[in-house]
Amino acid sequence: MLWALLPLVVGFLFRRGHLLFLIAGNNAARKPYSKESLLAGRYVGLFMYAGAILIILVFIPNIPDGFYCVFAVLFIALLISIIIYLNKRINKMQK
Repeated sequence: MLWALLPLVVGFLFRRGHLLFLIAGNNAARKPYSKESLLAGRYVGLFMYAGAILIILVFIPNIPDGFYCVFAVLFIALLISIIIYLNKRINKMQK
């Protein structure tokens, strides 16, 4: 259960605009961060929160094995939707 604290803390920091250089594609980001970097931090923070929830769900005892597959599929679907929505928002900002 304590493993869920790491994505929660990192997600909080990303949402607040800190540690944005850790996001792939932002490795050259310098302060002050651009609007695109801050937006990416917000969405990656949401993804980290979802990862923490997934970790918590995995540690619940007496869950049938089929639910783990459902959790994994939902997590991957959430990841894909966040990536698509983030790319659309960044493209809209750059136009």
